[in-house]
Amino acid sequence: MKFVIDEIEVQMCITYVTGRTAVGTIKGVWHNAQAPLIGQHYHVELDIYAPADAGISGLERSKRRCPSVHFDGQNVLFHGICEDIDETVYYVRFDLDWLEMIEINELAVLYTKGECMSFSAGYYFIEIYPYTI
Repeated sequence: MKFVIDEIEVQMCITYVTGRTAVGTIKGVWHNAQAPLIGQHYHVELDIYAPADAGISGLERSKRRCPSVHFDGQNVLFHGICEDIDETVYYVRFDLDWLEMIEINELAVLYTKGECMSFSAGYYFIEIYPYTI
């Protein structure tokens, strides 16, 4: 996915970046030998650890907010479309070039193919890996 860095902070030798995607803002842990640059565009992949149900009502689970991401200062709230399901994994689509795999047992709510899924993760559980095309 494409990611533009808006903010960088270093805490105890860990680099956290906040940036924009096509569907909203994310903050997470930067994993690269090269330091990130504010305003720079990157292609990145995410690892999302400890995703949790977002505690969202059925009304809020509508497709009006799908796909989107939102950083609330502590957590990133993800709204994506369940593109496919296998025995252990949800394949969640956020954009043409952004597909996440979330383990089914991580979430208490069961989703079906084509449904908007909502979950959240603390920014310290989101790892951001840039790559070159």
